[in-house]
Amino acid sequence: MDRSLIDRAFYYAHKYDNRLTTLERLADAGYFRNNRQMIVNSRWQSVPQLLQVIRSMADLETLSLLEWKLTLTQNVPQLLRSCPNLTELRLNLAEKQIVEMNEEIKNELRPGFQRLKICELTWDKNSCPIIQEMFT
Repeated sequence: MDRSLIDRAFYYAHKYDNRLTTLERLADAGYFRNNRQMIVNSRWQSVPQLLQVIRSMADLETLSLLEWKLTLTQNVPQLLRSCPNLTELRLNLAEKQIVEMNEEIKNELRPGFQRLKICELTWDKNSCPIIQEMFT
């Protein structure tokens, strides 16, 4: 057996690093440029690096980040800005509660949310008024 299997944390850290390195190389070489759909059904250790790979997909239309916890105020604006063709979005929000949000961020999020045809978000129910505001 491989020694890394004995230490699960070590094994999983390297497993994700290897996948991430592969994805970064493919993105750098332009292989994802015309990608229209991405589904990530895993807990990645390096969210910023994988988000960078996703943001390189300018033609992305469908994005499902099934087990991720992203922030509405930081990660989602970057995704919506970098992927102007995005029409389907499925993700979990990391913020426990979003009671207030800067008007500048709202103005940045609103056009991206309004172009979505399908949007499945998981968030705290107290955040609902802020989320609803993005669609109006």
